Amino acid sequence: MFKAYKKYWMGYFDFTGRSSRSDYWLAVLANTIVTIILFTVVIVAIVFDSPGNHYHIILKLLYGLAMVYFFANYIPSIALQVRRLRDAGFHWALIFLRYAPVIGDIVLLVLFCQPTKVEFPFNQFNNPQQ
Repeated sequence: MFKAYKKYWMGYFDFTGRSSRSDYWLAVLANTIVTIILFTVVIVAIVFDSPGNHYHIILKLLYGLAMVYFFANYIPSIALQVRRLRDAGFHWALIFLRYAPVIGDIVLLVLFCQPTKVEFPFNQFNNPQQ
């Protein structure tokens, strides 16, 4: 999972490569875990915040940290989705299905679950067949 998450951040602006199913879903899982941890910390800070203490500064710092993470996460998540669509053999422009209410997200979920499409058959020596 850590290798896929590292690959996710290393391909920040890589819209041309490919991402396998496992790379995609492990990066999504790692992002979900980090998001849950950040939100939990922010919520705990909000619950224990009171006007008379200094936790208010810590709350603003934690909230700022969470927002920086979410904004920094936007471009690599789109790049990962484009690479996953390309790996599954679909055109990258299908990423715009996310703007279709409800059905777009369902269609993208199904497309992200598709297996890798091999464009060139390989022989026993791992060379493309002529």
